[in-house]
Amino acid sequence: MPPRLTAVRLHLLRTVLRLTRDTGGPPSAAELARELKITEASASLHLRALRELGYIERTGARGRLLLSDKALAAIGGGIPIYGQIAAGPPILAEQSPDSVTPSLDSFLDVRDGDFLLRVSGESMTGIGVMNGDHVLVRPTQEVHDGEVAVVLISGENAATLKRLYRFGPEVTLLSENPAFARMTYPADQVQVQGRMIARVGLAPRRRE
Repeated sequence: MPPRLTAVRLHLLRTVLRLTRDTGGPPSAAELARELKITEASASLHLRALRELGYIERTGARGRLLLSDKALAAIGGGIPIYGQIAAGPPILAEQSPDSVTPSLDSFLDVRDGDFLLRVSGESMTGIGVMNGDHVLVRPTQEVHDGEVAVVLISGENAATLKRLYRFGPEVTLLSENPAFARMTYPADQVQVQGRMIARVGLAPRRRE
């Protein structure tokens, strides 16, 4: 069986990081074993597995333990990625993470200027955007037809999240909920504020 990142090995990585910070440099395997109160043989077993997994990049000439970026991401509280899940025929569910995303910012590819908006209402539930969710928005004044955009309607002093289409001198805003009618405005009354990049929220409630 291939090695995996167990709770014990995650604790070991955190200890290496703490010792590195406390002593001003990476510890040796012997120093790590003393700190954890385990035998050097046991520490060596875990360290070998962590090197195979890519969490420890290398050891220096004096056997110092250096953490990889992957290890720092795991220690930093990233979200583990456990392979894939079937939305069609069943597939085998993995029992250990393939990788770890360093942060939600990195996972969503957040860029400078991006911002979150809290959604109020149920007009976009058809694409999984529920009341109370947050959407990640990338500022722009131009979007392609069919993209979900944050738009400001002149004269109404209100912004809305809708799928946008241009038809000549008019702009049509479509909801993703059949209970909401389409809205059409003169193009000069619709100001695009940004494009929706991602949804951040809990899974939708089950259907009755």
